[in-house]
Amino acid sequence: MHNDTGFATDKEHEKLKQEIEVLNDNHQYELSIRKLEEIITNPNTSNYDLYNAYIQKYLTYKRLFNYIEALNNLDLALKAGIKSDKKESVIKRVRIERMFVHFDLLEFDKVAALLKLISREDFNTINKETEAFYLSVLGTMSNRAKEYYLALQYLDEALIILKEHAPKHLPLIYRKKIEIYRHLNQYDKAIENFEKGLACAREHKMDIYIIAMYNDVAIFYSEIGDVESALRTEQILNRLITDYDVTNRSGKLHMVERELLKNENKGKEKQNSKIKFIIIGFCILIIIVTFIGYYFYKLNNTGRTKSINEHLYLQNDVENSIQNMDEWNLHNVNSSDYNLTDRQLEIIKLVKEGKTNKEIGTALFISENTVKYHLKVIYKTLNVIKRSDL
Repeated sequence: MHNDTGFATDKEHEKLKQEIEVLNDNHQYELSIRKLEEIITNPNTSNYDLYNAYIQKYLTYKRLFNYIEALNNLDLALKAGIKSDKKESVIKRVRIERMFVHFDLLEFDKVAALLKLISREDFNTINKETEAFYLSVLGTMSNRAKEYYLALQYLDEALIILKEHAPKHLPLIYRKKIEIYRHLNQYDKAIENFEKGLACAREHKMDIYIIAMYNDVAIFYSEIGDVESALRTEQILNRLITDYDVTNRSGKLHMVERELLKNENKGKEKQNSKIKFIIIGFCILIIIVTFIGYYFYKLNNTGRTKSINEHLYLQNDVENSIQNMDEWNLHNVNSSDYNLTDRQLEIIKLVKEGKTNKEIGTALFISENTVKYHLKVIYKTLNVIKRSDL
């Protein structure tokens, strides 16, 4: 039973955040999840401490582009946080993080709607790092509105904050400047920001930002017609994505969570078995006192044999039912039954028409890598392994 007040101080929450960031920066995501699950499964954890643990799980999955699990943990964070005495700040933080997810998924209409509910004052109780991310979103939205110099103002302000509070995230801002300077036909400055962002990402060993920098500069070269540089950069990008292996890293986290849940259930079963053993022992003692010898043994043995046979029969019946259900589910996947975005439904439609990733990207005005990312999310959501299953 979680209570409303928090045991951990703000310093302890910040310490947990830093510990999880260090683990994630070193790609030790399994250890992050194990550490957070210890907090989450502890019945003495307060609602606000539970909220902070779920926020860190959300950030871990978001970093791996697993937005389904990220949003699930964000919902759990909100559910716990509103029961605490910091309900208002919790709601603001979750709203901001949800806006970031929609931003990453390029759902800009939802981003615009949420931005109307968010103000700069909301960040007074939130870390400066998150405020810088907010400014980067404002910069991108201004860029989309072709207000390029306003966009640069937002991004420059974000750079100042991150240089002081979280320099490892500076590539996030540099990469956004590449596109703006392309629109302004200032190609030298675009390349300069790519080089600054790449150097910073390598300095802090942020593989995810190294990939992002190469992705953005590949788009830049393609847009300005430098085909040779675009192809060379795409080759580097594909190798980096393969090495990073986002899907496998995310899959390992699912295995860790299943293992933790299994161990928790084992503990409960062990406790229940102990109680059951005591009750059975007491009953047997009464029976032994009441009934003597062979008659009791024969009666008990017969009953036990019958029980085992019934158990085996039921077990086989259940296993057959589960197998039939699995076979039915595998052949009856319907994408309309799942929470897919309009963009993902468009991609499924084009896949069914036999379009390649490149053709789909051209049709939807997005990059081929963005198509690949959406397909990964679609495969995971629909539980299929190849495009022909769609």
